[in-house]
Amino acid sequence: MLYSGKRFRKALQHFLLGRVTQAIAFFALTLWLVRILSPSDYGAYMVLWGMVEMLMPLSSLGMIEGVRRFLPELAERGAPGLLSKFVSWMALIRFAILIVFSTTIVSFWPEITVWLGFSVVQQNSTIIATGLIITVIGFRFTVEMLECLLEQRWSQMTQALMPIGRIIGVALLTLAGTLTLEKLLYIDLIISTSCFLLAELFLIRKLRNLPGTGDYYVSVREIATFVWHMMGTSLLWAAAGPGTLRILVARVLGLEVAGMFAFLQQLQTIIGRYLPANLLYNIIRPILISRYTAGEISIVSQTVALLWKINLLIVAICVASIAIAGDTLIAFISSDRFMDAGTVMLIMLIGLGAAGQSQLINSSMQIFSYTHQLRYFSLLAILVPISVIIGSHWGLIGVVIGIMLSLWILNSTILMWLNRQDERIELDWYGALRGIALAALSTIVGWIVGQEYSAWWGLGAVLLLYCVGLVLVKPLNCNDMALLRRGLRQQARFFTPFVWNNPKY
Repeated sequence: MLYSGKRFRKALQHFLLGRVTQAIAFFALTLWLVRILSPSDYGAYMVLWGMVEMLMPLSSLGMIEGVRRFLPELAERGAPGLLSKFVSWMALIRFAILIVFSTTIVSFWPEITVWLGFSVVQQNSTIIATGLIITVIGFRFTVEMLECLLEQRWSQMTQALMPIGRIIGVALLTLAGTLTLEKLLYIDLIISTSCFLLAELFLIRKLRNLPGTGDYYVSVREIATFVWHMMGTSLLWAAAGPGTLRILVARVLGLEVAGMFAFLQQLQTIIGRYLPANLLYNIIRPILISRYTAGEISIVSQTVALLWKINLLIVAICVASIAIAGDTLIAFISSDRFMDAGTVMLIMLIGLGAAGQSQLINSSMQIFSYTHQLRYFSLLAILVPISVIIGSHWGLIGVVIGIMLSLWILNSTILMWLNRQDERIELDWYGALRGIALAALSTIVGWIVGQEYSAWWGLGAVLLLYCVGLVLVKPLNCNDMALLRRGLRQQARFFTPFVWNNPKY
């Protein structure tokens, strides 16, 4: 069985190893680039990558969501040849769309770069970045298909090679003394092309081993309807994406401020990427779709609720830590490039409490076939770029406050509607609030310690009190534990100290 518990546990091992490697490499690359590039070049470089990030959902036109939704079903019980045909057509259409976007941007490159505030030298040396639109976005589309097939070994290996390859390229340029913004972009293009081709090779090999033995068919009309509903959603969510926000900040506040915002955004992204809902959902999603089609709706609901709660608990301790030692931490990891940035980072992490749930909520709406409603709710995503423009009158602090409020309004509205439906997520508010209250208490204790000694001592007190306190407040419930035992078997025993035994909660 393609989506059995045994394959899930095996995929999870490859997944965690790959993600740890990626996290270390990505973090090292972020810290290195902020030290070796000038503030203006760093800002321009991050804005260019922001353009690629923005185009990921913008050029998707609902196709990535269509792959996530239908590929697991076709892989498990599709008729012979149907899976390969589905993948081939989706990949061909996606590639054609990326070429159109890339060509269009090249045609208007001088106007785009002037609008972003690039210097003449930066305008002439950065046009190579348009190639990243095809290679990076194409690579991630292929990786999505590998992950839908639970091929985490090859997916995570190629994803880890991306930051590692970029680090090696930067090291070579630095040793040769020839590092420039243009050559850095060439390195990115070479590495992303190599990873793209390698991922394609692994996908083709996997598809040859899945000829299809079932009798399940999905009509073109059903796929097109789903993609059509998700197209509007993708376009609207692109307006609230990190790449779009980075570009807007560059436009309204300048490249150097955009560089600072991008650096903090990268740190927020690293935290958000490794929240359980985002970290594990590419593995869990195809299994949830398999369980949903089998009629096990309660399993889907309980899994989403558990991921939602753990997300909040992790964000809570991150907020507490930055509240105590934000300025000190940001200055240290940026090598004193960005001073007094703790308040901005604190507000961004509060926003992560909502933004970190976006993928979870959106995927749940798709699994429950609420795509039509999701498209209309996504209209609220327009509030995010509007808030950036309005908030820019008060500088970067106004921008991040506007983003934070908009994201909370957007995600809370969708979540409240979803929990009023027959197929919904049974959220454990009691467990979540116990963890959040513990984080608030830890913050108070950490502030007192920090005032008496130093911010580092205060940070240590926060982390120690929160980790120990979780055993006392026990944020998990009996349903959570039953679900963990089902997925992790004996390894679930490590979560026992955190389980509240009162069956009411």
